Amino acid sequence: MSYREAYVVPSPQKFGGLERRREKAHISILGVPLDSTASYRPGQRFGPLYVRAASPEIESNAYSGEGFLEEVPFYDEGDVTVAHGDVPESLERTSRVVQELLTEGRRVALLGGEHTITVGALRGLKAFGARPCLLVFDAHLDLREDYLGVRLSHASTFRRALEILGEVPTVFIGARAFSREELALARSRSNIEVITPRALEAMGTANVISKARRALSDCKAIYLSVDLDVYDPSYAPGVGNPEPPGLSPREVLPLISALVDDRFLAVDVVELSPPYDAGGITAVLAAKTLQEILISLASRTR
Repeated sequence: MSYREAYVVPSPQKFGGLERRREKAHISILGVPLDSTASYRPGQRFGPLYVRAASPEIESNAYSGEGFLEEVPFYDEGDVTVAHGDVPESLERTSRVVQELLTEGRRVALLGGEHTITVGALRGLKAFGARPCLLVFDAHLDLREDYLGVRLSHASTFRRALEILGEVPTVFIGARAFSREELALARSRSNIEVITPRALEAMGTANVISKARRALSDCKAIYLSVDLDVYDPSYAPGVGNPEPPGLSPREVLPLISALVDDRFLAVDVVELSPPYDAGGITAVLAAKTLQEILISLASRTR
């Protein structure tokens, strides 16, 4: 029995409402409904379900260029059966499934769930033999050694990532909220580039794209992580830890479209908390974000 067969259950809804033949797909969508370390507004375990429910209700074209979701060779695998309250076991299951999917020659798009799922995905990439650079859209740096004594926490995701991968080039876009500890660590590491919303406003989108491309130019593999709190709460109120002022979809989606290329082995979209999502607008934006990623990825890896 494969890890996918052991740890993944089908979802009652498919992303984009599209039923596909698995053998013809090169990208696997994988839900990880985990919210065991949520520190403010829980409910991320419902994220994959609500993103899938919203996804057929938006048009399937790319925002930043040509392409349609129907042209993307993806298959929605379903959700990892997480062990609620047991973060290490949940991440281990995620890691094993991600490794297996990569071994099959697939790219993986994860739907969270809290941001801690990134740790499981990165462990899977390392076990596969990849050491990806990191492109992160997030309001926070998530570089704490621990949060309230917990090392496997959504607030420590990229501290654990640095331990897994070493000092790989890492670009944060949209970060604007961090502790003194995190800021000191980021400033002390030559491999970490932080582009704040104020810097983006001053530099302009084209210059941010150029800066990120330079930072990631020597990378053979890249992992993309999108925490939905990178968006301003006016666009994305339904997240675990909203932090104003943030980026707009008109900033994030063109950046994603410009930066995603064939080096991206895996991606995630995380931190949707449906109980706090007024009108379901964050779920719609999450679906649009993943759609933009998938179309961009497929257009550059054909």
